[in-house]
Amino acid sequence: MRAFPNDFSDAVSPLPKSLGQSGNEAVNKLAGRGYEVRSGLTPGLADQILTMSHEPGIMEYCYRDSKQRFVDQAATKHWLQQKRRAVFVLLKNDGDAQELAGYGWAGPGSSSHVPGGEITFAVRVGESHQGKGLAAPFSWLIIAATAATFDVKNFWLETWASNGGAVHVYHKLGFQDAAKEPGERLTAGSEGAPDTRIYMSLPNDLLVT
Repeated sequence: MRAFPNDFSDAVSPLPKSLGQSGNEAVNKLAGRGYEVRSGLTPGLADQILTMSHEPGIMEYCYRDSKQRFVDQAATKHWLQQKRRAVFVLLKNDGDAQELAGYGWAGPGSSSHVPGGEITFAVRVGESHQGKGLAAPFSWLIIAATAATFDVKNFWLETWASNGGAVHVYHKLGFQDAAKEPGERLTAGSEGAPDTRIYMSLPNDLLVT
């Protein structure tokens, strides 16, 4: 395993070119819709992520983004130093300008619910960019680029059962349910009862390029 970033980047970088057929297909699919994925997290992008993290859908299921990880640049730098995360941004190309459309990351982490899990993964897509088929290719590029850049495998994630859109995307990518655990909080889709936490793992053979 190569060292993951532990600080802000000076600029974002293009993804590796050797991402295999699935990676190339994801790149082309996003490009056809006017989007691209870059790696790295600058202080300016961290500020934009904080704004996006306050969108209702992200706050509902990923409240630590706005309350802890990205609450200010000092908190984000601390998060990078402690967790060592490779951050990726989904950008919408609009002439000479680019708009933040989503963000995600991957990095070292384990869970007792996912035996053998080594690399945790997370993704968010901004509300104005949802419903365009972006989540699956963006997610795959985070995974493929992380695997290629840092020489890692054994990806896993956790999500909420009531977040049906996310669950659908993860299963579409090939993630398999590893465990379920009763939650202690209500979510918008949990119909007044505590939601269920789902832990998923990605078979390593899907990472073969």
